[in-house]
Amino acid sequence: MRNLRVIGAAILLSAPGGAHAQDGIETANQATTLETIVLTPLRRESALASVTSTVTVIDREEIDRSAAADLPSLLKAYPGVSISRYGGQGAVADVSLRGMGASQTLVLINGIRSASATSGTTSIFNIPLSAIERIEIAKGGHSAQYGADAIGGVINIITKDGAGCADGRSQCSSVTTGITHPWGGYTDLSTRGLTDSGLNYFIGGQVLGTQGYDFTTPLAWGHEPDDDGFLQGSLNLRLSQDFDWGRLYADGLYSRGRSQYDALAPEDNEVDVTTFAGKVGVRVDHDESWFSTLETTAGIDDASNFRDGVAGRRDFTTRRYGILASTQKTFDLPDYSHVLGGGVEVYREEVSATTDYSVTERDLGAVFAQYGFEYGDFNLNAGIRHDRNEQFGSATTWNAGMSYEVIDDLVLRASASTGFRAPTFNDLYYPGFSNPDLKPERSRSYELGALWQVGPETSLDVAFYQTWLKDAIASSPPTYVPLNIARAKVTGVEAMLAHRFNDQWSGKSTLDIRSSKNEETDKYIPYRDRLKATAELLFTPTEKLELSGKLLYGAKRYADAANTVELPSYVTFDISMIYTLDEQSQIRLAVENVLDREYQTITDYRAPGRTFNLSVTRSF
Repeated sequence: MRNLRVIGAAILLSAPGGAHAQDGIETANQATTLETIVLTPLRRESALASVTSTVTVIDREEIDRSAAADLPSLLKAYPGVSISRYGGQGAVADVSLRGMGASQTLVLINGIRSASATSGTTSIFNIPLSAIERIEIAKGGHSAQYGADAIGGVINIITKDGAGCADGRSQCSSVTTGITHPWGGYTDLSTRGLTDSGLNYFIGGQVLGTQGYDFTTPLAWGHEPDDDGFLQGSLNLRLSQDFDWGRLYADGLYSRGRSQYDALAPEDNEVDVTTFAGKVGVRVDHDESWFSTLETTAGIDDASNFRDGVAGRRDFTTRRYGILASTQKTFDLPDYSHVLGGGVEVYREEVSATTDYSVTERDLGAVFAQYGFEYGDFNLNAGIRHDRNEQFGSATTWNAGMSYEVIDDLVLRASASTGFRAPTFNDLYYPGFSNPDLKPERSRSYELGALWQVGPETSLDVAFYQTWLKDAIASSPPTYVPLNIARAKVTGVEAMLAHRFNDQWSGKSTLDIRSSKNEETDKYIPYRDRLKATAELLFTPTEKLELSGKLLYGAKRYADAANTVELPSYVTFDISMIYTLDEQSQIRLAVENVLDREYQTITDYRAPGRTFNLSVTRSF
């Protein structure tokens, strides 16, 4: 099993995408030092090859190599991930996993909930790529670990920390400046390091702006024939200090963006969005096999809509404050090991808005427990969680999974889980279009998967899954009052094949086939991917030059509940080049949608066309 973990991590790392190891691992030649770690699926550190559900880890190297201008563009090509966007950079974009809705997919920033409590969705367009160290995508139901909304899965966005200075330096800084087309530019400054006293720190900030393009077609409601620009500023801070007894740590991401969009005058056509997620925590190491943590967290999602020259604003603000206490004990025995964990989580959600909600706050609490068992090539994981919401009552969820290396270099895995989604403040209390008697949506899921290390240079990962959703919240004319009336079933297959041809060439291809249906009508759910495929190549002709290309095919998707309107299929091609001038300087050129294909993921909203990005980075 150890052999599969090491070789599998090395091959996947060497391909343009897939799973990746910790910082400092760059080539397959370093395979003997690899130990791939992920955090999200089990809320604890786990070797990637031994997790019992599908996980994708996107590291900083892969982010830099991508031609993506923002987070929605980065995520759209990964299997299991669907992006529906209302334009280009700065436009609202919904992210969902495995055929579920955006509000049924939990997005975290350093483990902190980031969604609006009114809409139930996260402003992913306002999370800058420059602040991200890696992204962990755990697919399938994970409510037993994270509570409400993790029906389709969890996307955990982890910001940069003090590690990563080149040449063994303990402290370093960098500046990146670039220009883009549609015309715009950005500057990113950061400093990071480890002091003699043991303080690990990262401080970074970015300012970017783009004139954008006309996001809507002339047929769109509220179409205004003008460019829709975006201006954003962000700050990112991470601190940690190790002691003999444990660790103190803190982090925070603050981002504020102004986006333009189209609407009929005199309605709003601009929005100021503020995103904040931060925490302060302490870890106490009782001994080498037992530790406990205590964290206080805070999150803000604020949207202020307006139009120049028109008095008044429409504001929707979510504030979320929480406390998480947990403990974990490992029992290592000669032939097997046990891991026991558990904790308590409480948080308050507060809403303030120009809209008059009858209820503006709610308290939520949960207790959870987890168990892990490893015996040779066999791994077992299980968890249970009980949530209490003062508005709709209680929900108990569970998950269980196992993996086993049946023959050398072939690991089979299976998992099952339940999940739930809490009704939002809009669902419960929006004046005239709400229902305070709503129950939470509930789900059950299972997955069967295999990771096969076909040879030293080739790996294949395949997963089959199904999810059933009941008591789904839906509304219909003429009242549009939400009710627990819908049922849905999602069936899908995901596959990823990675191969290193030689020292200069490597590649990866993915396939994502999915059926997302409303069981009441036997119709496909609108705006859900049904088939998506990618092919990538990475070419490194010299130590200084790296070239990559990515081809993405998206099949037709339905745009209405009756399945009478289809959005056409599309193909995009991205390229990027990274050239290292010297040990401290680097040039990057990226072109997204090279062929300038026109396509839509939401009716009458144009997805980004050809986008150029040229930047220079200088480290010192």
